[in-house]
Amino acid sequence: MKVLIIGGGRIGLAVAGLLASFGDHDAEVADATQEALDQTTRRGFRTRHLDASNHRDCVGALAGFDLVVNAAPSRLSVGIAAAAIECGVHYIDAAEDTFAVGELAAKKGHDRVVLPGCGLSPGLVANLAAELVDALDGPIDMVVRVGGLPVHPSNGFGYGLTWDVDGLIAEYTGMCQGIVDGELVATPPLQDYETFVLNGRPYEAFSTAGGLGGLCTALQQKVRNLSFRTIRYPGHLTLARFLFEDLGLKRRRDMMRTVLRFGVPDIVQDVVIIFISVRGVHQGVPAERSFVRKIYHEPMRSPFPVSALSYTSAAHLCAMIDLIDQGKIEAGGVSRHEAIGLALISQNRFMAPLLN
Repeated sequence: MKVLIIGGGRIGLAVAGLLASFGDHDAEVADATQEALDQTTRRGFRTRHLDASNHRDCVGALAGFDLVVNAAPSRLSVGIAAAAIECGVHYIDAAEDTFAVGELAAKKGHDRVVLPGCGLSPGLVANLAAELVDALDGPIDMVVRVGGLPVHPSNGFGYGLTWDVDGLIAEYTGMCQGIVDGELVATPPLQDYETFVLNGRPYEAFSTAGGLGGLCTALQQKVRNLSFRTIRYPGHLTLARFLFEDLGLKRRRDMMRTVLRFGVPDIVQDVVIIFISVRGVHQGVPAERSFVRKIYHEPMRSPFPVSALSYTSAAHLCAMIDLIDQGKIEAGGVSRHEAIGLALISQNRFMAPLLN
């Protein structure tokens, strides 16, 4: 399968590296900045210059490809998806906001796969959550907890940057989707505080936006309560509320972006934590099922530095490429992660080392 990866950042390079490790998908990386193209070329990947905000250029770049991986900023998602549909190219992305692309694909007639929200969360989390829900009878209550954290925190914030700053700001300022007593709700971020201990280490968790994608809508008929919480080290939420709420920087994203970029270090040595708990009924008695996993950065996974968060997200994207190539994801309309069986994911060559 010929794959065009739009975006030469952390996720795009990680996808290119994973695909190159097997060599049976022919991948190329496109970006608008010379810095990203130079970095991509140094790592041995084929590149092309592309301003993905220009529809005509985007359509021209997709000619001859079978699938596009959108690893560009979220604001470009709809335009890239529109170009992919026009060209008859399969489309997947790692964006948290899946609604706009889903709405576009629903309106446009096409016979290819359109699968937004791949990666860790949404994406893998939807596959895991759907599997857990199917194991129990209702009424079902679910809490999804996910976090990407430095293995060795070096600041009072207890955090390091492993992905896009704008994505982090959107998580901490957007409305949080959920289900309460069977109804879809939108609630403020940085709420629903809880603490827990995992493998002897304390953590905190609180509500953030974007982590569920379309999962709430998909599971509304099965789940009574569903919430998403981001995992951090204790004390992080207090400082986050100070920055975003007390100082009012949620209304000054330009200043918040500067604070985070210059005050919080980029890291590679990180750990991804997934902790999903589901309560319901099994054989007539109350029951609980959980999925808990820690995925650590491993330098030997790649010849160049890749964080655990980037690796996990890229592995899920590459698994989707395999499944699309094998015809195991239904084309036409908008594909849904919760409809993709976990067995297909866990047996895939890219995801198996992380899940088994």
